[in-house]
Amino acid sequence: MKRSVPFLAAAALLLALGSGCRQPSDPALVSALDSMMIRTDSLLAGLDTIDLARCDHMDSVFRTQRTSLENVLRDTLAKDQAVAIGNYYRAMDRSLGRVRGKTEGVRKELFAAREQLEDLRHDIDNGLLPEGPRKTYFEQERLVLDQLAQSVQVILNSYRTATREWNAQHHGVAELLAPPPSS
Repeated sequence: MKRSVPFLAAAALLLALGSGCRQPSDPALVSALDSMMIRTDSLLAGLDTIDLARCDHMDSVFRTQRTSLENVLRDTLAKDQAVAIGNYYRAMDRSLGRVRGKTEGVRKELFAAREQLEDLRHDIDNGLLPEGPRKTYFEQERLVLDQLAQSVQVILNSYRTATREWNAQHHGVAELLAPPPSS
């Protein structure tokens, strides 16, 4: 009997100390994290609308045209033709380059952000973080997600620009650069 009392007292003390480490859950913050995870999924879905195989094809064609286009742009052209070719060149060089160069990196960052949000949600929902750090971590994740959303928007705008210029100009550019017919 004497041994069971200290054992029970020690168990009660451990339970009391262990329960003191847990903080109450924050339903509003958990809900906000759920919304952020939905936003992350939406951003990933937006990136999935980009046809990277088509981008690779456009880039391959542009690389074969690049030097010739640069030479044509140095020649005297009619203003409207120079503007159209210049817009096509910039779209293929900059916009398409941005899409091809940044899409996969941003996708990986979004997956990492999604995982961080899930971990933070778990910790907050289970009361594993004190109030101060939980709000700090939440704000940090919100800022990261805002920056990623901006990156996704830039990539999507670049994709739209590249595909618009490709659709409008690539046949005309190909005709312009085609060797003259042999007589």
